Amino acid sequence: MKTEYLGLQLSSPVIVSSSPYTSNLAHIESCVRAGAGAVVLKSIFEEQIYRQAASLDKMEGYGDAGEYLERYLGDAYKAELLQLVKDAAKTGVPVIGSINCVGSGDAWIDYAMSMQAAGAAALELNIFLLPTDRHASAAEIEQHYADIVRKVCAAVAIPVSVKLPMRLTNVLATCDTLLARGAKGVVLFNRFFEPDIDIEKMAFQPADPFSEPSELRNVLRSTALCSHALPQLDVAVSTGVHDGASAVKALLCGASAVQVCTAIHKHGYEVIGQIGSFIDEWAARHGFETLESFRGRMDYGSSEGEFYQRVQYMKYFPHDAE
Repeated sequence: MKTEYLGLQLSSPVIVSSSPYTSNLAHIESCVRAGAGAVVLKSIFEEQIYRQAASLDKMEGYGDAGEYLERYLGDAYKAELLQLVKDAAKTGVPVIGSINCVGSGDAWIDYAMSMQAAGAAALELNIFLLPTDRHASAAEIEQHYADIVRKVCAAVAIPVSVKLPMRLTNVLATCDTLLARGAKGVVLFNRFFEPDIDIEKMAFQPADPFSEPSELRNVLRSTALCSHALPQLDVAVSTGVHDGASAVKALLCGASAVQVCTAIHKHGYEVIGQIGSFIDEWAARHGFETLESFRGRMDYGSSEGEFYQRVQYMKYFPHDAE
């Protein structure tokens, strides 16, 4: 079933999110064969270049080698990525470039412009500024998001979406600000690296990076609110979409598309087509001929939209548990 996302015409609302499954041409071709409507390329993580350069600078005898390494690795990394954009653009589906923004500087503008020139149909900005300063207000942090989006949108002609973190003071206000700065869409939500602790070794270890189906529920609320309040801003649901039913829920809440990664990890590339087929079959069963005919039917503006305002349980647990 076709959809429109960021002004792009997609043959399916199922997009493969920025992940190892979009890190090289062979994987991307597998996604396309399975029925993906678009692919988001694996993110540029420029902080990796900075870290390697800083590490080398600290080593005795290397002098200014860190500065050289930063420039060399940056150029090599960029060339490899841009070649992937060019190759992926020939697969027949829209290619969305992804940039992992770790600061509000101007470094991202060059990457964005280069991706556009290489053939990217759109850009997805993956922004997260970890609040470690107790004196920094929410407004100050969110202003950095707005500054990044404004600079990138002013530099490119292709549509830009922003992948947002789940823990924002007011998602609607942030989305409204990003829309005013030029963003055409948002992705709800980003799942960040989470540290865990091995209590026997008393050492840090990474937590499970994959989402769970239950995580979708919180995303549905934000999607329903955002799609109703800001209809001119496209929403893609990223967290918790594991099967066709969860994709339909996201679309009913107003999403224009869904992004998948964990589902591919668990079930293989074929799950992409299975989700798309489920959407088609469900729509036919309920008499819908197009995705637009049912998208947003259960957003905040629906007859039961006030349900999304409920944040505390009332009568859920049995009386004997009270």
